[in-house]
Amino acid sequence: MATAKEAAKPSPAMDTQLPVPNLEVLPWPQVVTSTPAPKAEPAIIPATRNEPIGLKASDFLPAVKIPQQTELVDEDAMSQIRKGHDTMCVVLTSRHKNLDSVRAVWTTGDIKTSVDSAVAINDLSVVVDLLNIVNQKASLWKLDLCTTVLPQIEKLLQSKYESYVQTGCTSLKLILQRFLPLITDILAAPPSVGVDISREERLHKCRLCYKQLKSISGLVRSKSGLSGRHGSAFRELHLLMASLD
Repeated sequence: MATAKEAAKPSPAMDTQLPVPNLEVLPWPQVVTSTPAPKAEPAIIPATRNEPIGLKASDFLPAVKIPQQTELVDEDAMSQIRKGHDTMCVVLTSRHKNLDSVRAVWTTGDIKTSVDSAVAINDLSVVVDLLNIVNQKASLWKLDLCTTVLPQIEKLLQSKYESYVQTGCTSLKLILQRFLPLITDILAAPPSVGVDISREERLHKCRLCYKQLKSISGLVRSKSGLSGRHGSAFRELHLLMASLD
């Protein structure tokens, strides 16, 4: 039988302290969703594509102030869709009307006046449509036509639409190949003796074209470092414009 002294001894099992549970709250595991991130609008809108990329019809209409957009309900969403359709109809109707007026001038055989009328409309899409035709026949190009087209080419080269850039590059290449040697020769020629009205007019056109080409050359140089076919086209143009530096 255990004595009273032995009973008073603390039990080893009782001395052992139970571990304190860890009460730290573990973070919830992150949930990975499969929702794809929205695609950013490309810097250059490709001319050929296999899926819609969300072209903005407002890019082809005069700029207007758009009120702050709120959350749409179904009826509002349908209204916005119908509004977009109506806007595109306005764009296409306006384009058809403008091209029809340019065609009416074109049938008279005055190419310069046709281009002037297209430029006066202040719609680059009409200018592109017309240049795509003129570019196919180099014999249509004259020095006075270059003075009208070069400022439009500068705008096309800065467009975000690939088809506009391609048309601008094609027109500029044609001008450089056909007219740059003529322009530099006329500007380098000594002044003529007496009054020569036709020569003075030609000299004025050459000076104007040279000034416009110098303005475009900086833009071409800045884009010649691009990769892909755009960079290749701009590098070719930069080489053709080397005599301007």
